[in-house]
Amino acid sequence: MAKTPLTLAPDLKPDRPRRKWLPILSLFVTIPLLAPILRDAVALCYGQWREMLGTPTDVRTPALDAIGERVGEVREDLRYHVSSRFQRVPWNPRVVLPIIVLVMLLAMWILRF
Repeated sequence: MAKTPLTLAPDLKPDRPRRKWLPILSLFVTIPLLAPILRDAVALCYGQWREMLGTPTDVRTPALDAIGERVGEVREDLRYHVSSRFQRVPWNPRVVLPIIVLVMLLAMWILRF
């Protein structure tokens, strides 16, 4: 007598087969994007190694320099926009201190759970 398999969830569909081309495609996209940063990092490590051996070297890192400049620009823009908002507000301690206490109590309550 043949046994029939017991179906526990007939509405579930079998898993889709994983696509093999997606990880390969993502590698082809990320490696060229990260190549300048990796080259600069290797150049820095090589330069530090040469400095430890006593040979002075001049290391040029254009990708890391550009990233640092952009981060500095974003930081200055954020500082300007945020500080301009807070400098125009008249700070009344009778209003600000209770709000700070409420925010702290809310944060403590959230951290409890």
